[in-house]
Amino acid sequence: MKKSLTNSFDKVFLTIEFDAANQWIYNNWTGVLPTEKVIQGCQATIDFLRENRCAHMLNDNREVIGSWSAANDWIAENWMPQVLAMGLKRFAHIVSPGIFGQASATEMVTRVGQQFEMRLFKDLELAKAWLHSA
Repeated sequence: MKKSLTNSFDKVFLTIEFDAANQWIYNNWTGVLPTEKVIQGCQATIDFLRENRCAHMLNDNREVIGSWSAANDWIAENWMPQVLAMGLKRFAHIVSPGIFGQASATEMVTRVGQQFEMRLFKDLELAKAWLHSA
């Protein structure tokens, strides 16, 4: 099962997919992410998790440009309680190569990182290995 979200220019900014072999949800974010698109995408991950219950999520931001930290309040206050209630335990986040995206991810860890296991990675294979180690 796969779901894609597009922006007003009909460009995909998020693809969500359930990886049945690994038992995790894979989120692939791309492009510039205004706050409303981050919130829309995060809400879609909640809906997807509701339909595909699993304990692990792999969040890939390697193709993200710029900061999305303005959405961190919403993530901490809205997204986090909902995914925790649905049983999410581990969240592997692959940071974007840009400094602003990395800063956004680091800020997110400080806000939500104590509520479940969340780790930041620069490498996809290391993130997958960490999820497999659970």
